[in-house]
Amino acid sequence: MTTHTTRAHAHARYPLLEQPQVAVILAAVSGALNAWTLANVGSFATVQSGNIVTAGFYIADGNVERVVPVVLSVIAFGIGALLCAVFVTLVLRRRHSYSGWILAFEAVLLAVCGALAGAGAVPPMAVALTVSFIAGVQGNAFHRDSGMLYGNTAVTFVVQMTFSAVGRAAVSRTKAGDGAVPLRIAGLYGSVLLAFAAGAAAGFLLDTVWSAASLLAVSLTLAGLALFAVLARGSADPDQNAPTP
Repeated sequence: MTTHTTRAHAHARYPLLEQPQVAVILAAVSGALNAWTLANVGSFATVQSGNIVTAGFYIADGNVERVVPVVLSVIAFGIGALLCAVFVTLVLRRRHSYSGWILAFEAVLLAVCGALAGAGAVPPMAVALTVSFIAGVQGNAFHRDSGMLYGNTAVTFVVQMTFSAVGRAAVSRTKAGDGAVPLRIAGLYGSVLLAFAAGAAAGFLLDTVWSAASLLAVSLTLAGLALFAVLARGSADPDQNAPTP
């Protein structure tokens, strides 16, 4: 009984947007966004390390035409992260919650992108840059799972932490700062990796049915999360300044 109560308390002390299931959903969302931009303009919506390496390759190859989309994607992502940081800071100063607003904003903007892209009303590049902007917003606002930093818009750090936790588990039973054992930490990070890949696969399959299906599916997913954030009992926002266990 005591063990159950302790575990329930440990789980409940993290806000809604730090729960493992939310981390998985956001990672799947990122994977689906990457599937659309990669297929349509050859750039990554979220994996900016991939864009930067690709840009270097195209520059060395003298392929200026291919450099432009990836460089602009990096800039759009950065602008999204910048404006999100400003918004979050201003909202927190007023002691208000920001998660619902940001998720709803992302959902609406993606719905518009999906409708325009599906109708062929705007160039794919314009949609891709908007998607990268949204990814920058999401990556800056939501990047914690049970107090731990993780990348819902990139995977390198998550791969590192997954295998690092497995290594610690192999030689030590020392728990992290929140009482979590290394194998549980590895499982959480690993689930984010799998969700990222699953989201990319699902996005690709959806877009074979209709060219903008993945964008609209992501929009609906984020709208659902926004609703949960607004209706959540207790805190929904991640703790931006909490140390990683």
